[in-house]
Parts: sequence; C-alpha cells; structure tokens
Amino acid sequence: GTSLPELVSSLFALGAGETTFVVDNIVGSNIANALLILGIAAVAAKKGLKLTTSLIDIDLPFFFMSMAVFIYFAFDSTISLFEGIALLVFFGIFLIYNIKSKPQIEDKDEMAEVKEKHKGVSRKKDMYKYVGIIVLSVGVLAVSAKYLIDSILTLSELLRISSSTLTITVVALGTSLPEILTSIAAVKRGNHGMAVGNVLGSNTFNLLLIGGIPALFTTLHIDPVTFSVGIPFLVIATFVAIFVMFDDRVKPWEGIAMLFFYLVFIAKIIGVM
Repeated sequence: GTSLPELVSSLFALGAGETTFVVDNIVGSNIANALLILGIAAVAAKKGLKLTTSLIDIDLPFFFMSMAVFIYFAFDSTISLFEGIALLVFFGIFLIYNIKSKPQIEDKDEMAEVKEKHKGVSRKKDMYKYVGIIVLSVGVLAVSAKYLIDSILTLSELLRISSSTLTITVVALGTSLPEILTSIAAVKRGNHGMAVGNVLGSNTFNLLLIGGIPALFTTLHIDPVTFSVGIPFLVIATFVAIFVMFDDRVKPWEGIAMLFFYLVFIAKIIGVM
C-alpha cells in the first residue's frame, strides 16, 4: 500500500517518456526508507525499535537479496524486459514465502488482539468500507501522480536542474511520506514490528515490483548521477540498516546516525559535498 505512490508515478512517467524516472524514484525512496524513515522511527521509539523474529528470519534476507539482484541488473545502466520479468518472479517467490511461513508467537499474539478488538463487528460491512477507501485512494494517487510528473518536468526546466536530481530527492521523499506516517503511527501504538516491517517490505516491493512492472513496457535507463551516487548509497543504506538490526533492536543513537547518513546523501546528490 505504501509503495503505490512509487508505482503509479512511475507508470505516468513512462507515459511522459521519462525512462530514467523509475530507477531514480526507486533508489531515492529506498535510501529514504532505510536511513530517514528507520532513523525517525528509532528516535521516536525513545528506547529503540525492537525487532520480531519473523522480520529477522524472512524480511531482512529478502531485503538484502532484492537489493543485490536489482543492482546486478543495473550494472549496464539499464533494466531490460528479461530483467523486469526476473524481478517479478523473485517478487512472487517473496510473496509466497511470506504467506506460507508459519506465524511467530508475536504474530499470533497480535492477531488475537485484533480479533478481540473487532469482536462483534460485521466483517462484510468492514470489507466494503475498506475496499472503497483503497479504490478511492488509488484514484487520488492517479490524479496526483499526473500532476507530480508534469510539475517535476516543468520545475526541472525552470530551475535548470536535472529531473533525475529532483526525482531522487524531492519526489522520492514525497512518495515515501506514507512510510514515514505509517512507521510513526506504528511506533506510537507500540507496534515496532509494523514500523520496521513497513520499511523492509516497502523496499523489497520497490525494487522487485516497481522495478519489474515498468520494465515490461520499455527498457528503463539509469541516469549517470543515480548510477554513480544513488546506487552506491543504496548499497550503503542497505548494509547500515542490516547492521543496526543484527542485535534485534535499533537504538535511538543508531537512528540519529542513520539520519546523518541521509543528510550526507542529499548533500552529495545536490553537489554540496
């Protein structure tokens, strides 16, 4: 759900002939997720984010593998049709593995709380309500995405700044806002697993699904700045995120360090450093 902005905006960008937008957006969003959003969540949690076993055993390995596969395909500065299909196949494996994996104790406890909370509520009525909200949200996203692409292209010309620079920074941050709000809301409710899982899952979705679907329609090209700065920072952001999760907890000071790394990335992209 939080990856929908990336998908919709990427498809509209292809319609406008912007084949570099997709990878710019994916790379920028994933760096923002891994450093900015995880960092904010860790700081907001005060005592740090506590990770569940299922995140460490399933989501974290897929988080790393999806990054490795995507970067391997990006070595020639393009994502081809065949590579797009391969990304979608890997995405299918990720979904099936998640669905078929046995729930951990923490997951069972959480589901028991949800069932108790919604006891006596009409499931059919709730289903129609939330399906309606999703459909309406997708419609709003579609309209917003069109204006987003038009605005970025116009702003790029007016400011004489590369559209890739704007995409990997401003657009990526904008399409990552759902992840920021979701993670903060989850932390406030004490659901650290959702806050971290949202980041890991969103990054995996972005690399495999958002990278795979547009590649079915045309070859995706990678801007030189994104290739030379964005992709190395994506690798760094991924390893930093994995490193801070190794002890099953992301501490507040680690969150502050991640925010610093994100500022370094922004400074490098815009040419301050």
